[in-house]
Amino acid sequence: MDCAESHCVYCGAMTRILCFAAIIMLLAGCAEGVDNSRVRVDIIESRPRPFSIAAIPLPLASAYLRGATAQGLVAFDSKGRVAPGLANRWIVTDDGLSYIFRLNKTRWNDGREVTSGEVADLLTSRIRELRKGRFNSELAVIDRVVPMTGKVVEVRLKAPMPYLLEMLAQPEFGLARKGFGSGPMQAEKRGDAMQLRLRSLDDDGKSVLDPETVTIRSSPASLALARYLEGQSDLVEGGRFEDFPLLEAAQINAGEIHFDPVPGLFGLLFVEGGPFLSSRENRDAIAMAIDRPKLLTAFDIMAWREALTLVPESLPNRLSIPRPDWAAGQIDTRKATAKRTIEGWENSNGQVRPLRVALPRGYGGRIFFARLRADMASIGLEVERVTIDRPHDLRLIDRTADQSSPAWYMDQLSCTVSVICSRDADRLVYEARMATTIEARADLLAQAETELQDMRNFIPIANPLRWSVARPGLLGHVSNGRGWHLLQYLGRDTT
Repeated sequence: MDCAESHCVYCGAMTRILCFAAIIMLLAGCAEGVDNSRVRVDIIESRPRPFSIAAIPLPLASAYLRGATAQGLVAFDSKGRVAPGLANRWIVTDDGLSYIFRLNKTRWNDGREVTSGEVADLLTSRIRELRKGRFNSELAVIDRVVPMTGKVVEVRLKAPMPYLLEMLAQPEFGLARKGFGSGPMQAEKRGDAMQLRLRSLDDDGKSVLDPETVTIRSSPASLALARYLEGQSDLVEGGRFEDFPLLEAAQINAGEIHFDPVPGLFGLLFVEGGPFLSSRENRDAIAMAIDRPKLLTAFDIMAWREALTLVPESLPNRLSIPRPDWAAGQIDTRKATAKRTIEGWENSNGQVRPLRVALPRGYGGRIFFARLRADMASIGLEVERVTIDRPHDLRLIDRTADQSSPAWYMDQLSCTVSVICSRDADRLVYEARMATTIEARADLLAQAETELQDMRNFIPIANPLRWSVARPGLLGHVSNGRGWHLLQYLGRDTT
């Protein structure tokens, strides 16, 4: 890196992205082929932190580490499907109020055998910890976790919970005892990185580590891509929209860029009221004025699709909710309508101050803001870009869905996150969670979605964008609808 770093001295007035491109040109040609017995992974984090599988919330790199070293009752496979973890099979009672898991015969990384009593106690403790975070609403449905005879654990519910397995497969629900997980991998610290190996049991029940390794470290996107092009890593994980322009600067081959078709929320949440934004008509004017196709094509990503509804229209368990009335109109007509609304409000109340929009740092954030500013100017509004830690009126929400339930989407827009909200919608979502039939649940969630969509506290723009860069020949890396590429599958043929 010496030559690259010295080259930056001469970048002068160049923007950082051009400087980065210049560095990449110096590094071009250094990449080497992939060695599937020694896979190296860079996980993008804008502000890298030390690895900690106990952190709440889990930073991305730590989530990958926990998912590999601390199994839950279930996990995800390489294609994002729910698969066995500590439990090798499970059943659901007819009333949907009990999930019964039969555990594998396995051991903690310290050599002790895993028991059903320990698993029940650890999962109960973990649920208590996670109630403080993003799973709180769903966890309220769990009554208790109890050990049964032999290798059996039962999760008892207050109401049917069709998406329990999806939640329990998240890395946060991986279980660790006194700092020791149960695999499937065992980790060892190597400087600022973690080196992992698959662990198995021999005929005597002793742990055996495979010779193949997966090494992970976290770094900003620019450094991760530079390492990739130098041949120092085989996979870059955790790419989001704000760092996507770096791929063009790095001249990454299109065949090495992988997009995950993840559902979730990508759009603007109103977080402050005030005279102007307290008006539903004004919020609606802002929503209809955003030219989604033009904004997304500014990134030149064919995989990015616009969204007009809170919950994806393709979600299997969602009842049909009409799009906003203006959605079928041409953008010029929509902007003209929006401009009249803004002018009418200003004639009665005075000029609107610039709206503060909180966006992530990164070149993608600049592109997004430039398009948003142009759209808002066309209807007579000014906007200014701020960071998330500064006071703001709107905030970009960019989250992948943990579950395939419409309830997850409504949770992200509840009165716990914004003063512009609907307590009626929150009540309907709670009632849906406690509903005893699938039909009642779906109907209540449809009512909640209609209520939230009508009040316009969130502006849907697109599906979340998640990308990774993988060296040709890397085994075990499969694009999937979860956006997770678990470490235990890397370097191995999963077909």
